[in-house]
Amino acid sequence: MTKTSKIVLALIAVLALAVVGGYLGSGFRGSPAAAGETGQGSFIEAIKERGELRVGVAIAPPMTIQNADGTLGGANLIPLQQLADELGVKLVPVAAEWKNIVAGLQADRYDFAANLDYTVERSLAIQFTDPVYSYPGVFVVKAGSKHVTADDVIKDGGQISVAQGAAPAAALGQFTGKIMPMDSYANAISAVQANRAIAEFTDLPTAESQALADDSLKIIVPEPSIFESSTGYGVPADADPRSLQIVNIAIDRAKSEGVLTKAYAEANYVEVGNLGDLRKK
Repeated sequence: MTKTSKIVLALIAVLALAVVGGYLGSGFRGSPAAAGETGQGSFIEAIKERGELRVGVAIAPPMTIQNADGTLGGANLIPLQQLADELGVKLVPVAAEWKNIVAGLQADRYDFAANLDYTVERSLAIQFTDPVYSYPGVFVVKAGSKHVTADDVIKDGGQISVAQGAAPAAALGQFTGKIMPMDSYANAISAVQANRAIAEFTDLPTAESQALADDSLKIIVPEPSIFESSTGYGVPADADPRSLQIVNIAIDRAKSEGVLTKAYAEANYVEVGNLGDLRKK
């Protein structure tokens, strides 16, 4: 065999390997288990196969609530309900607490953690969707309280109740050590009503819900702000980008179609600049 023939045969062999490699590679790329392509859309596909979209819900009215019949709901679940409808699956709320809602997500008790504030600590353990809404942290005090500003509350030196595990609680720790952790928002505001705490520090939606339910409570808005947050859904750390994009589209649609705005109005939720008589004066 001549040197030229050997070169030609070598080139043919290389081309043949390239063709076979390309064919096999495309086949592997079409498989969710392929290296480098670990299941694009697999998070959503798992939900479809199960027939249930599970969401962890810790109570924080009006965004997440317990209905009269004991079921869990609220405006914050609307984008996930719409997503479940699109996927043809059932939305299944799962009871959780703020102090362990992330742990429940990591343990696969549910697919989403609802109404979850963005924090660096949480983002080290899980992923977040796009925001569903944003809000400031505020104080709730008795209407007859001598305190009118955030400085009044902090300088008083009295105990301030918070819901343990909720993001505003960590922010407040930069301003005072007089913090009374409670296992729920309901118990946090009960501490104020029972004079065991001079104020509660919480998110604006929760504060509005409490003040609307009890006209002896008023809201103090810190100026400058102590805490601002965006709230979305927590998802597992290994949720794939394609699935996350699908969820974000569902959130955007709920916003752009005005469904969330309508739900907020029905729940009597208003932006911080429109508190009116709910604000301490």
